[in-house]
Amino acid sequence: MRRSAAAYQKFTEDEIRQANSVDILSLARGYGYEPEKAGRKAVHMKHSGGLYIFPENNRFFQWTGPDDGVKGGAIDFVMREENLSFPEAVGKLIGKEFSPSVRQVIPYEKKEREPLVLPEKADNMKRAYWYLVSVRGISPKIVSHFMNRKMVYQEKKYGNCVFVGYDAEGTARYCSMRAARENSSFKMDATGSDKSYPFFHEGQTDLLIVTEALIDLMSHASIAADFYGHDWTQDHRISTGCLWNGAIDRYLESHPQIKRLVFAVDNDYLARDKNGQLRNWGQLTAAKWMKAYTEKGYACAVHVPHLNDFNTDLVEMRKGRSVEDLDRQRMAELETAFEQSAEEEPEQGMEV
Repeated sequence: MRRSAAAYQKFTEDEIRQANSVDILSLARGYGYEPEKAGRKAVHMKHSGGLYIFPENNRFFQWTGPDDGVKGGAIDFVMREENLSFPEAVGKLIGKEFSPSVRQVIPYEKKEREPLVLPEKADNMKRAYWYLVSVRGISPKIVSHFMNRKMVYQEKKYGNCVFVGYDAEGTARYCSMRAARENSSFKMDATGSDKSYPFFHEGQTDLLIVTEALIDLMSHASIAADFYGHDWTQDHRISTGCLWNGAIDRYLESHPQIKRLVFAVDNDYLARDKNGQLRNWGQLTAAKWMKAYTEKGYACAVHVPHLNDFNTDLVEMRKGRSVEDLDRQRMAELETAFEQSAEEEPEQGMEV
């Protein structure tokens, strides 16, 4: 995977070093991976087929799966995730566009994506319907809307909820699965899924509402319909599946009538970075997208959940709690987090 830096005349050694210094763990979160501690130095990405990240030296290693043995730094990681060439990956990481020249003589051969095979459908959807309505609090009408369009169904083998994203020709291009059980964190994308084809609802207005998770898309729509009396079907809605904007760009390309964007991504107010500092990944990304798409001429806004995400808001609102209650809960949790951080911070100038 590694390429000689001398073969690429568009970037300096310092720029390549800068690109490789980008935190791989943050990149992995942006691509939708869910980290879990695997050892003293390694962090494992759940449901990744053996992807390990080593924050201490900012490296990754793919232990099993189709990419068995692939390893490297931040540049290699972006090349792997997005099928980019070395210079394209460097340009993406340092925010500098790459322009190929005649001196570019070592092309990067992109891997062919495996074909997407959807899980076999169960004879009925009772379990998936129960989970989405009774556990997740989503409006029955909204669940039925997506089930009737074959965008949500129940898997036969394990009973998981299956969510499908289609292209313009009606071909399934993306598939995500989630356990239809309470207190289960299982979720994964099917092999061959392309996150640039989002789970979506095609509306009639010039407004596109963007969420991270598929369930958040349905939750945001449920809140709009059940608590504010809005016709949720009028606006366009997509879920990105992660904090990557590939799905946004593809949807906008095929819907030029869209002029307004609302970013309704997670409110990660208790998340921390590798140094233990509070880092709201969702809202940092929303701010970045606001800037980027405003510069492209779109009217942009951010809709921030009161708690971590719109499904958490929805579940609590179904219990009769007001948005003021949710705001008080968030502030109390933040206050506790700040106090913990203060206790962990060493006192300056203290003699030992």
